[in-house]
Amino acid sequence: MSKNSSRASNFELLRILAMLMIISYHIIIHCVNVQLVNTDSIERLQNGWFNQPLFFRQLLGVSLMMPFGLVGNSLFIMISGYFLAEKEIDIFKTSKKLLLQLLFAAIVLVGASAYFIYKAQYSLHSDTLFSYIRIQYFNKMSWFVGYYFIIIFIAYLGLNKFLSSLDSKKYLGFLLAILTLSQLGWSGSLLDDLAKGLRTVVVGIFLFALGGYIKRFNPFDRIRAYVFFVIIILTNVLIGISYYNTANGKIQAYYYGITDTTVEPAEFVQYMPKYENYSIVVIILGVCIFELFRRLPMPSIKVINWIAAPTFMIYLLHDNGFAYSIWETNDWVTLLYYDFSGFAVKLFTWALAIFTVGFVAYYIYFALVKLIIKGKWLFIKSE
Repeated sequence: MSKNSSRASNFELLRILAMLMIISYHIIIHCVNVQLVNTDSIERLQNGWFNQPLFFRQLLGVSLMMPFGLVGNSLFIMISGYFLAEKEIDIFKTSKKLLLQLLFAAIVLVGASAYFIYKAQYSLHSDTLFSYIRIQYFNKMSWFVGYYFIIIFIAYLGLNKFLSSLDSKKYLGFLLAILTLSQLGWSGSLLDDLAKGLRTVVVGIFLFALGGYIKRFNPFDRIRAYVFFVIIILTNVLIGISYYNTANGKIQAYYYGITDTTVEPAEFVQYMPKYENYSIVVIILGVCIFELFRRLPMPSIKVINWIAAPTFMIYLLHDNGFAYSIWETNDWVTLLYYDFSGFAVKLFTWALAIFTVGFVAYYIYFALVKLIIKGKWLFIKSE
């Protein structure tokens, strides 16, 4: 996959979808959810429409979007496993690529934050876009970068060699064993007790290895495509039912608290579900979407490959506190309350806009790298 012309465009299209899902999820979890429950935000925007003990269908719609980002993460790991499992990984090339893009993204964010600080200081009005920007967390960057690199590094250290030695039955046994280890409550908790995030790493190894297993043995070959659509629909139905039951349980508990004269009733806060990367819901949705895109009979399309190339840079530039605070300048909750379809359109529009910003930044970075390589004689002595 070193050249765009050799890339499989169905997987590149899947990368684009995964990144749009991740951006949408980040807007929801770091902005919409905050505006639903944060007292300061509600006071500033006067948008406490959902702070009452009632069931809202709009929030049911949002709950169905809550797995988006985690499914996107799983798709990226599976794609890497599909193409890299059992192969020799160039860890130098991978590390250099990650570090260079990380450095460029950090420089861009430093420059952007400096601009916003300047505008906030010299603005005639305090209630402006610039006054709400939080710059102190811009450099925490995306956690997924480290997660992804750990999986690739484990593959480099010996996972790929181990996988290549397995036949179909032993490979499947290995997959089922580590999946079971991550899903059982006690063993999963034990993993995180040993090291925070270890359970997620184990699932990452499972997803990476599963991608390689699908490439090598094609285990879903006899399953008709519509079955995967049905599984996706049924999984979302279960997500909706689960949300409905839990939300109504919270409402009933709140009313019970009001009738209890010994307890002072608190302000009602709506429930929103939260998933983890090791959730079986995330894994099921990820596998189904991956298999559907794997089956797409697409030739190598340069435009799609060109658009998909910057996904890592897009991840870096949007997953940080600086970006979150820009999103929070919008009143998402009022639009959600009055017009769910308008909210969905705005969410998708913002995701596309953020994708575009990262896309432009990546090709600026790409041009700079090419320029530096051509002019390296200015910095490095010839032998």
